[in-house]
Amino acid sequence: MVSLKTNIVLQKENFMFKKQININTIKNKSISCMLKDLPMQTKNLYQVLSLESREVSFEELKKAYRAKALQLHPDVCPSSVRDECTKKFVELHKAYEVLSDPNTRRMYDNELMLVESFESCDSSCDQREKFSRKVWEVQLDGLKKRSADRMANVNLSSHFISTDKSSTFDHHLRSVMADAITPILKKLLSEIHDYNSLPSHDLSLERRGHQLRVHKSFQNLMKHLSSMIHRYLNLKIMALYDEMDCEIGHGGFVRPLLTGDIIFTNCEKLLEIKYGSNVEGEETVVGFDDEVQTLLDQLTATCTMQLQIISIAGMAGLGKTTLARKLYSHPLIEYVFDTRAWTCVSQTYLKRDLLLGILTSCINNVNDETYNMSDEQLGQKLYWLLKGRRYLVVFDDIWDCKTWNDLRIYFPDDNVGSRVLLTSRDIELSLHVQGAKPTHVLRLRTEDESLAIISKKVFRTGVCAPWLEGVGKVITRKCEGLPLAIVITAGILKNNWSHTWWLQISESLHSVLVRDSSQYMDSLALSYNHLPPHLRQCFVFVGIFPEDYDIPVTKLIWLWIAQGFVHENEGRTLEEVADDYLMDLIKRSLLMTAEKGADGHIKTCRIHDLLRDLCLKKAKEEKFSQQIYMFAHAPTSSTTITNMPLNHPALPSSSSFCYPFKFGMFFQKGQSFDIERYTSLRILDVESIPISLFPSDVLYLVNLRYLAVQARDGSSNASISSLINLQMLIISSRKSIIVPKAIWSMINLRHLYIKTGENLIEDPCFTQESEGDYPSGLANLQTLSQVSPQSCQNIFSRSPNLRKLGICGDLVSSQGELEFPNMRALQHLEKLKLLNTIPYGTSTRLLNTMMFPEKLKKLTLSNTCMDWEDMWVISLLSNLEILKLKFHACIGETWDTSDAEFKQLKILKLHGLNLRQWECLRENFPSLQRLVVHQCVNLNSIPYEVGKIFTLEVIEVQWCSKSTQLSALKIQEEQESEGNFFLKVHATNNLEDEH
Repeated sequence: MVSLKTNIVLQKENFMFKKQININTIKNKSISCMLKDLPMQTKNLYQVLSLESREVSFEELKKAYRAKALQLHPDVCPSSVRDECTKKFVELHKAYEVLSDPNTRRMYDNELMLVESFESCDSSCDQREKFSRKVWEVQLDGLKKRSADRMANVNLSSHFISTDKSSTFDHHLRSVMADAITPILKKLLSEIHDYNSLPSHDLSLERRGHQLRVHKSFQNLMKHLSSMIHRYLNLKIMALYDEMDCEIGHGGFVRPLLTGDIIFTNCEKLLEIKYGSNVEGEETVVGFDDEVQTLLDQLTATCTMQLQIISIAGMAGLGKTTLARKLYSHPLIEYVFDTRAWTCVSQTYLKRDLLLGILTSCINNVNDETYNMSDEQLGQKLYWLLKGRRYLVVFDDIWDCKTWNDLRIYFPDDNVGSRVLLTSRDIELSLHVQGAKPTHVLRLRTEDESLAIISKKVFRTGVCAPWLEGVGKVITRKCEGLPLAIVITAGILKNNWSHTWWLQISESLHSVLVRDSSQYMDSLALSYNHLPPHLRQCFVFVGIFPEDYDIPVTKLIWLWIAQGFVHENEGRTLEEVADDYLMDLIKRSLLMTAEKGADGHIKTCRIHDLLRDLCLKKAKEEKFSQQIYMFAHAPTSSTTITNMPLNHPALPSSSSFCYPFKFGMFFQKGQSFDIERYTSLRILDVESIPISLFPSDVLYLVNLRYLAVQARDGSSNASISSLINLQMLIISSRKSIIVPKAIWSMINLRHLYIKTGENLIEDPCFTQESEGDYPSGLANLQTLSQVSPQSCQNIFSRSPNLRKLGICGDLVSSQGELEFPNMRALQHLEKLKLLNTIPYGTSTRLLNTMMFPEKLKKLTLSNTCMDWEDMWVISLLSNLEILKLKFHACIGETWDTSDAEFKQLKILKLHGLNLRQWECLRENFPSLQRLVVHQCVNLNSIPYEVGKIFTLEVIEVQWCSKSTQLSALKIQEEQESEGNFFLKVHATNNLEDEH
């Protein structure tokens, strides 16, 4: 009843509130129109959310809303204060609904700032009136001055033929423009007059309405000015084409009646008009509209007048400097800031040079006296120059926080809205700078944006020729969204518009860029030079993967360890340290995230082709290649073999970075060769090459750390123990493998990964050390997959540090009980996969969880045929965060979770189950963040209560019934109606319900 009452109250309040402000309608209105519909709030909405400042990010707003919602929700409040909580919850919901939408939040901030500006003024009404008038006077004076300056600097007729006919045409168009703009200007002045004629003490809606109408008229004037100027230029070009007997093509593309190469000749003869505004040397900015608007809001916001540091980050060539320059020269920035300065930092800088650079930007002429000052005197001069002014200073290409920290004392904070803008390749730079806002990370450009950049650079109209659009998209796709690569490519295409030439470039773009790498290599090399030594070798190593290859993160980390690049640190494992290395390279924008797992961890990463070229270049320069690759002239010094080009067509696309093709051919045919030449080899990956028998020659490579092979017959060599340095052993096979007991002597082994089958590890068959040469355990072993349950009895006691375990085999006893070894002793085990290979006719029983390790975080069950009623046993795993139930892991048509509570579970995946009805409460999954339902074709619906889980962020439904998809979408709709806009639903490839 309480929930019903709450929903009724919420719906009533929402209805009344949406009569005042319709969110969906507001999104399609102009800002000026939206302000008319926005009611004056009686309470500060930020205070309703317990936020002390308006300068909060969306994530902070979201966090505050959730925290307050958990406190005030009527279902969790005592009955004595339930009515009061309901009222506050509705108020909280309304506040969040306004502030969570960027448009309505911006309007509300402007309105709140306007009210506060009047209320905070303790002086007379005349001062209030003076304040408002001054604002508009300054804006209009600024508009007048900027317009006059621009008209003085732009001589439109100089771009065209100077003829009497042209002059008459110009005069006519100017007259038309004046006639169109004059009434708008008069209306603006009239609105200002009406506004100023109101009593200065009048803060009513009428006064605010006049104020907003002035703002709207001002916007209307600017819109028409822009429109008329564009129309003027277009009509001029059309008139010139008419004189040349040309026609105007549809879509705005000008097509002369002539064909072939004559088209290009006539275009060049057309008075050398720049079809667009793309002047030579001007930076082309495409796809930055959202970023510009967001950063403009941060730079000019008046809700926080304290000095703020704003940073833009991203990989080299992504357009950080271009975006910063666009912001720096933006008319709004020129208007808002009293003083602007720009300085380029780079890796090697002098404090003195930076100070002089900023001073030069501020005062233009720096005399000899200033040049002769000491660093401290320069800093003091800069301080007093900026004192009391609203300034913007841009530090371009800053590499670490030390630069800003050294200069911070020379930048006064007078609470006037000053800003410092940093551009960097380090994504986490802002975390180490006091007072910095979260970093704005630039994204790669989309395919359409990339084509637009090329079009603006190549074609003076800014529009791609129709016959080149198709091949143009192919070219932009190969640039992978990096503006630097796009601009370089545009330079190659600029002087030849033939389809043949563009097609040729599309087929050989990479080789063309490599031949002329001077345009980008020096810039990219700065990122490499700034890396610490331990990251340099890790980064260069990534270059041995093929182009456009999604690199498995786990494999990359194992290879780094095998190469000896990673060392244990402060009691942490090598894998943990290597993971930090990976994240560091990603934060420095040298690697990109390609795919994330359901738990949010990175599964695969990528490297841009230009950065990969840098890796290969540095490998040769620093003779790193002699340590990694085997070339024909130096085979004995190699530690990794590559006997053929990485792009060899004979290799399957799924092959890894290491292509020892010659080795593979010898292994495949069972031939011997001079293996002693390669005894220094550390990594051998022949997994992609089918081999019938385990190659015995490999046993002589005693320095191997990483071995990946494919053994079709499932055999392995008993002498494998000779590889005493081996750390990673990966075996692919179509059959089950019997791993010889010699494995127990490989004390350095960290990961044993057998990809298929039910594999058996031989019992070491000893009770005392004297019975064999084998030690009593594998203390370093962390990954073991997949092994049969029969092998586990001896493994667990001798491998106490296992972190990931996969068991595959018959897991059901004759009595129908799930039967697997007790893993309680594996105190470090975090991931467990149980795969039953022999189906059981009826449901099985899981007796207790005492056989599971305490720290288990991820559990995958497949074909275990558990009864749904036994799932409460799994819920007792207190640290379980990820649960995957796949392919008859549980059987039965109904799952009632009312008696279970998965306290820490964040991800739940249901895959290939015959479940029909699922009943649950939100209390069953209090921490759930992601629900994935795949191929559950019989499931009727997602439980409605799932949507009420406060932490839930994603529901993913694939290959399920239509009713299941609709139920997920309905949950999302209901949550949005209650103010929860965080829940996302992805429903694809769903089936039609059978009737």
